[in-house]
Amino acid sequence: MILGFSESALQAQALAAALDLPYAQVAVHRFPDGESRVCVPQPAAGHVLLFRSLDHPNDKLVELLLAAQTLRQGGARRLTLVAPYLCYMRQDIAFHPVKP
Repeated sequence: MILGFSESALQAQALAAALDLPYAQVAVHRFPDGESRVCVPQPAAGHVLLFRSLDHPNDKLVELLLAAQTLRQGGARRLTLVAPYLCYMRQDIAFHPVKP
């Protein structure tokens, strides 16, 4: 099963179709104070792929962690993150030359 978030639903659905896997969407509700309520479809046992691009990562990472925790509690045995854009990679050593 592939679970995606609303902002990347088209890409996640395309991947699900290419892999011949079912697709479902993670529902996120944002409260006025900025908190998020994350709901994942159940049941989600076995292997679940979570699809989310991590541009603008601060809110997205928290929601992703909440979704992963809920999936684990719901019986998912294996989680795989598919992140077309992985945040914080610009801080890699390639951008900070090593001095001899």
